[in-house]
Amino acid sequence: MELLVVTLAHIMPDRDAEGLARIHLISDTIRNALGLVSASFYRSRGNESYYFMLTTWEDEECWQKARDRYNPKQLLLGSATELLINPPEQWLMHYLWGYSRPAAEPILATIHLGTIRPDEADRAQRGWIEGLRRQVVRPILSFAFLARGSKEDTIASHAFPATSASGGGDSPYGHDSIFLNLLSWTRQADREDFYADQYYQAISRFLNKVGVVQVITLDPL
Repeated sequence: MELLVVTLAHIMPDRDAEGLARIHLISDTIRNALGLVSASFYRSRGNESYYFMLTTWEDEECWQKARDRYNPKQLLLGSATELLINPPEQWLMHYLWGYSRPAAEPILATIHLGTIRPDEADRAQRGWIEGLRRQVVRPILSFAFLARGSKEDTIASHAFPATSASGGGDSPYGHDSIFLNLLSWTRQADREDFYADQYYQAISRFLNKVGVVQVITLDPL
């Protein structure tokens, strides 16, 4: 089962040009890794400078073999420490749901990073997926997915068991309560229509009652 590695770095605002150059170098390095399925990189809009990296690996074994040389968090700490406001955050996740409209090139994106109460996590997952499925009936989104997992630091001492085919299986983070929803659109108007939709507003109200959701608007690099 594919493993998603999610990395978020907060760069000093006055060092953004240097930060962007380092991210491009890291991107070039990671793309040479064996077992890498895909890699996507984003930069935040607005006053704060965030860089968001998504790398998908064939499975947990490939990630374990590659992480000493191609771990995005460690590459940042090794080459961009002086540019970082805080140490990068990194999560290991499995995909739950995905959508792609191939003819629609993503122009802007938003991430919703939710930390949900453990007792409400399964319910949140069902509601989140149902809401997304209802919204993609209308061709607004160009690309989107929902994933679930854990912060890497919380599972660093765990051994990786054999992968199950059941959406995370027995992985030590497959059923944790951190969720990532990435949404992307071809136009600002489509983004506004998505957020105005009743299904989005309903699931958003519920998620904010059972956890904390961080929202960051991004531009693909």
